[in-house]
Amino acid sequence: MPERNILSFLGGSRTLGKSRGLARLAAEGLPKKALMAFLRESRIEEIRLFRYLDVTKRSLDNYGPDERMRLYISDRLIHLAELYAKGKEVFGSIDNFGEWLHNPSIDLQGQQPIDHIHTRKGVDELMNILGRLEHGILA
Repeated sequence: MPERNILSFLGGSRTLGKSRGLARLAAEGLPKKALMAFLRESRIEEIRLFRYLDVTKRSLDNYGPDERMRLYISDRLIHLAELYAKGKEVFGSIDNFGEWLHNPSIDLQGQQPIDHIHTRKGVDELMNILGRLEHGILA
C-alpha cells in the first residue's frame, strides 16, 4: 500500500510537510493536528481512538496543534492509519470500511472488528483479515 494513502489519513503534506518516511515521522513525533486529521478522515469515535493510543483526552488537550506528540502516541497513530488506509483500499471507501468494522465477522467468532481496535495485536489481526479479503478469501 502506498505510503501516501497512510499519510492522507494524517493530514498529508499540509499537516506533515515533506514525507520523511513513517518510521522517521513516528520518531520525530506527529503534530497534534495529525491526530485531528485522523479523527476527521477515519470517523473513528474519540473514545475508541484514545483507548488505542492509551492516552486521555485531557493529556492530548495539553498539546498545541503544531506540538509534536510522544513517540509512543505517534507510532500507534501511524499503525492505526495503516489499518484505515488498507481498509479503504480493500473496501473502496471509508464508509464501506466503517460498515465492515461494525458488522460481525466470521473470522472473529461473530465479534465486530471495531472491538479489536484496542491493542496492536488486535489491529494486526484486522490487517491480516483485510489481506485475506483483498485476495478473495472470505472473512
